[in-house]
Amino acid sequence: MQSNIFNERLQQAGTRVAHSVLSTRFQLDKNEQTDDVDFALKQQVVNCLLNANWNRYPTSDYRDIEAKIAGYCDLQPENIALSAGSASIITTLLDYFALNQKRIIITQPSYSLFDYHCQTYNINYESWLLTPELEYDYDNIPKLDANSVLIVTTPNNPVGNTFDAAKLEKLLTDNPQACIILDAVYCEFCQMDIAPLVRKYENLIVLRSFSKAFPIAGLRLGYLCAAPKTTAAVRKLLLQFSICHFSLIFAREMLFTPEFMETSRRQVREIIAERERMCRLLTDNYDRQTLKVFKSAGNFLLIRVFDDAAYKQLLADLEAAGIRVLNTSRFPLLYNTLRVSIGSRRENEAFLNCLHNSLAGVSADTALLADLLQECFLADKSRVGSGVGDMPRESWARARQERRA
Repeated sequence: MQSNIFNERLQQAGTRVAHSVLSTRFQLDKNEQTDDVDFALKQQVVNCLLNANWNRYPTSDYRDIEAKIAGYCDLQPENIALSAGSASIITTLLDYFALNQKRIIITQPSYSLFDYHCQTYNINYESWLLTPELEYDYDNIPKLDANSVLIVTTPNNPVGNTFDAAKLEKLLTDNPQACIILDAVYCEFCQMDIAPLVRKYENLIVLRSFSKAFPIAGLRLGYLCAAPKTTAAVRKLLLQFSICHFSLIFAREMLFTPEFMETSRRQVREIIAERERMCRLLTDNYDRQTLKVFKSAGNFLLIRVFDDAAYKQLLADLEAAGIRVLNTSRFPLLYNTLRVSIGSRRENEAFLNCLHNSLAGVSADTALLADLLQECFLADKSRVGSGVGDMPRESWARARQERRA
């Protein structure tokens, strides 16, 4: 009898985020920021937390925080609804639309939570696939009506491309009765800010987060941008008291201070620079028959290795070296791909070196990798250059041979 409580689809589903059985030195799988919040700022928040009443539920009135978010997004407070992470908004909206028998259409490949939640909650949806080249298929945009909900991730996760701004506005204009949801949590890493469009289009919902462009993924803060009537309705669906004292105190005391905002903007600029550097190195040092890296507007890169055996070996070598990345090969159209988050220079060099060794037929040697990294960053930089990733391929091989000798 008990087996009938939960359907077969749920019982057979795995966990969405896999657990690693090996120790991890570099976490490049969740698109988090490498650098943590400064300890002095943490201490200030902790001091405020000590004065909070832990025996009471946290407040459900976020209007002061939403006003600051509105200023950040160039919107009005009534355009903003704060939540415990954008993922909680996603699942809430999916549940509501499914219960109200809406026709849900989701671009694929996309953020894995969309498909996972629909599969485990038995929610039907239609896929709007990218092209084989992993571009948005503008020639085959689904026909929408008043019962349609179209969900698009831009910048796309895990591919990294963006939805064309002009085509987006045409889509909104041509389908005023349909609901268009844009998951835009990576927007700070690209040149396209679509949140202000909610002032113009009442059928647009934009999801944003503080987990990607800010080093506070652990605080679980996300928000929705939409027309005032939409945000007022969504607030009624969101679970009250779901944002804890700690997150609310940080949002009120630290998040929007000039110091923290400038530090976060600087980190975003550094991540973008590292993303472009890594993309350039991978493109220049590997022929298209071996590897392809997709241009990205997020804080990550999608990489395809064409040879099946080489791809499997690369995943094994990365895991053996303690470098965790996201295996995206089970996503639609993403055979033999992985997504790597842009980390610190040291983390990125470790990934690049392991990838090079693996594709060159050299098994991952964690001790050798650590020695080579130490040589790159602590020894005579005039001999090695500014890092493994800046060396041509022959220099990588020479340095590796020297370490083995």
